[in-house]
Amino acid sequence: MRRLLGFTLIESIIAMVLIGFAMLTLTSFLYPKVQRSAIPHYQIRAANLEQSLMNRILARSFDENSDNSGSDYRCGENDLTGSATTCTTAANLGSDSGETVADYDDVDDYIGCWWSDNASDCGTTPVSGQLSTLLDLSNSQLYAHFTVKIAVSYIDSSGSTTTAITDLKRISLSIDTGQYGQYSVIAFRGNY
Repeated sequence: MRRLLGFTLIESIIAMVLIGFAMLTLTSFLYPKVQRSAIPHYQIRAANLEQSLMNRILARSFDENSDNSGSDYRCGENDLTGSATTCTTAANLGSDSGETVADYDDVDDYIGCWWSDNASDCGTTPVSGQLSTLLDLSNSQLYAHFTVKIAVSYIDSSGSTTTAITDLKRISLSIDTGQYGQYSVIAFRGNY
């Protein structure tokens, strides 16, 4: 009688243990690399969002009391009727009462925190609204897990934040992408 060749039960169990160990080792090395591979994707999305938002903000007037239709007069100068105008004080920077995103006409209207998933992502920063509202998006999932914080302040000639009214505002924009990093950009808007 001829003997049949094949695996015994013990050999099969040893093979399964070795394959299991190999899979565990392989996934423990690959999983972190797969997770890190998403970081460049989020960096690019955050940079594009930063640029888009900063362009939108910088296209607005320096101040609520500046001429919003062009450059006929600046805050701190006489308007077209000869009446004196003043710039908004540092304590009153922010969106005006009853103003919606569609009505934002000066750089400090954007101050606050804009969230996509949860308002608690804003921490202690005053909540302004959902990110989809700021971006005019119908689908809030396009920037899921993103939180945008915007701060605007007057700065003096040395570049330090001041409570005095000056001809220069610093706009700080920070985008938090959750576990994929936080990215910031700063721009300046002059009273011209």
